[in-house]
Amino acid sequence: MVTIRGVLDVALRNLTFRDFRDVTLTFPQSTHTAIVGPPASGTTTLLQLIAGTLRPKAGDIIIGQRRVNDLRQRPLLLVTSALDVKSRWSVQHALIAAVRTRTLDRIDRHREYTLAAEKWELAPLLERRIDSLSSTEAARVQLARIELLRPAILLADRLFERANAASRTSLADAFYRTMRVSGTTVITVPASRDELAFTDNVVVLDDGAVIQQGRASEVFAQPISEAAARATGDVDVIPIVIKGNTVDSVIGSWQIEPPPFQGSGVALVRPADFIPARAGEDSDLIFGVEEAGFADGRWIAHGVLSGGVTLRVELPRDAVVHKGRLIALRYDPTRFTLLARQLEPLRATVPTDVVPPMAETR
Repeated sequence: MVTIRGVLDVALRNLTFRDFRDVTLTFPQSTHTAIVGPPASGTTTLLQLIAGTLRPKAGDIIIGQRRVNDLRQRPLLLVTSALDVKSRWSVQHALIAAVRTRTLDRIDRHREYTLAAEKWELAPLLERRIDSLSSTEAARVQLARIELLRPAILLADRLFERANAASRTSLADAFYRTMRVSGTTVITVPASRDELAFTDNVVVLDDGAVIQQGRASEVFAQPISEAAARATGDVDVIPIVIKGNTVDSVIGSWQIEPPPFQGSGVALVRPADFIPARAGEDSDLIFGVEEAGFADGRWIAHGVLSGGVTLRVELPRDAVVHKGRLIALRYDPTRFTLLARQLEPLRATVPTDVVPPMAETR
């Protein structure tokens, strides 16, 4: 890594490499952008192209005002969840080696080292060898090292992958706040969708191209493809057929004006798109619970509809949920994303067809 002062933006211009075709992107300085997509979509490859470990077939990589295609040493830091230090080193050794890369006097180095060790709760670990640390302890050491290195540009590939689930979100929150304060330009491939809450922008890759970009909330609310929907949250795919202004599906029928297309397609639905119907209220769907899990103060219930279509539904924490329970649900179809697609005819499944007419009540 080349140490520099100030902050920089990163730009890709008509980048081509293997399956990538004319990728053009800008990562503004001092912002945090997440790169997401289905497996093998090229998220890690894109980081490696920016870092210089891979060389593009065509196009330009620009950092600040400089084209860096031919530079092996670039003003950035590429990290993963693995600590890039000798396993026999102590934690103290790893932190001191990091802070010594910066042009600070002894007093400032000691202050920075002490603050980082305190912030990431490393004081009890300082004399421990790197190879004796748990995965979460190693993650905290990695975060402290990055803070001490103070990169102008940080490329992070699944940085929190090895941290345990209980601490992953809190560590990510604290770390990305630190990067924002230091003005670092951050480009990440997140280890989980929870990290999207800490980003400014999301870039969705699929089939060698950028298919959507914007704020995570915008992509979540209006995904333009199934890949974009899955990258930003839980989603189920419901087959539909549109004839005129009527949408028919295994969860019921509804009117739409104007229709986005005619013929077969899919509706992308989120668990939170469904709510339990109140007593005496008309329901849109009778949902049969196959299994359910409780997390973050809510139930996520799974069920199987006609043709083997699966559905996940978010239910309140006080709901009575168990296998075999039938729950009357309502939904707002304007929240669904409708996409045209050629589909095979649904095959009826027995006996899990629990979808009644729209007029069915509790």
